[in-house]
Amino acid sequence: MHELKVPNALKSGDTVALISISGGRAGDPDMLWRYESGKRRLEEIWGVHVIATPNALAGSDYLYRHPEVRAGDLMWAMQNQEVNGIICMMGGDDSYRVLPYIDLDVIKNNPKIFMGFSDITTWVAVFAKAGIRAYYGPNLLT
Repeated sequence: MHELKVPNALKSGDTVALISISGGRAGDPDMLWRYESGKRRLEEIWGVHVIATPNALAGSDYLYRHPEVRAGDLMWAMQNQEVNGIICMMGGDDSYRVLPYIDLDVIKNNPKIFMGFSDITTWVAVFAKAGIRAYYGPNLLT
């Protein structure tokens, strides 16, 4: 087994991207208040700047039909030099459909904090395969 590279810790002022890599409920009308509440708490309590990945709020139906878009959001966040960490909006049961669209070298060459749980366990394993430590921890909506 190889040793995993540990991404830099987040600090006040850093930018955190919120992503819907599995379930897309964060963008559904009945859940937007939870997204806004979680975003506000991260900003006020932890002092980080919070952004959503380009398609994170596109809604359940769209994101289910487009696993390549969810992969694109991860690749965007990993390559975006302004993003210091990524927190998942929620888990789900659909990460496996995103896997064919992932470039492990992008993850390996851009180590960043990545955190979530439930179906996000898939992504913790993907990051480990790329040689980067990821964190099994809270999702924004839960």
